Amino acid sequence: MMNILEYWQGWLAENPLPIQVGELQLWEGYWICHKKDVLTDPLVPIPSLLDLKLKLRMDSKGLFRPLKGKPGMVRGWKFGPLDAESLFYALEGIYPLALTHWIGYKEKILLPVDFKSTIQRQVGMYQILKKGDETLIDQATKEICLGQCLRQNLWWSNQPLIETKPSSIPLVCLEACPFFLEQARKLLLKKRQPRCPA
Repeated sequence: MMNILEYWQGWLAENPLPIQVGELQLWEGYWICHKKDVLTDPLVPIPSLLDLKLKLRMDSKGLFRPLKGKPGMVRGWKFGPLDAESLFYALEGIYPLALTHWIGYKEKILLPVDFKSTIQRQVGMYQILKKGDETLIDQATKEICLGQCLRQNLWWSNQPLIETKPSSIPLVCLEACPFFLEQARKLLLKKRQPRCPA
């Protein structure tokens, strides 16, 4: 069985920094900051991963980011220096399962879960999604996945992973997330509401 941390350390050793992950940039010494910042800028040091996660809950406009992959991450901070293992866990904390899913997909250990399989498992309020058609899900993926998230949706379009340049790690999405399910449910309910007569 693959040791994911050993894989990560080996990959880091073979790929020169800086490396981009979503809206993050990884620098020598394993520092993390926003990709539009430079480590030599007067950035505010963040003392812990918990403090960083709390800071990144809000976007650059001060609004809550319910979706971790949503663009608009706040700038002006730096986190580090880290060792390779701490860097792995920091990236997983900022973008949940980003490295695990990317490595698993690269190594053909993890495969996308098609949407029909996901909704067949749903109970309670998400069962209504079983009544949605492909047009609805197409609309939802355009509004949510393409419009609000940096992750590449591999579970609906059947499109292969778009490989980025060697100096970046793509964010992959292997299954519809709870945020998507909730937004798709709201969209379906809205479409099913009877129209009031004029």
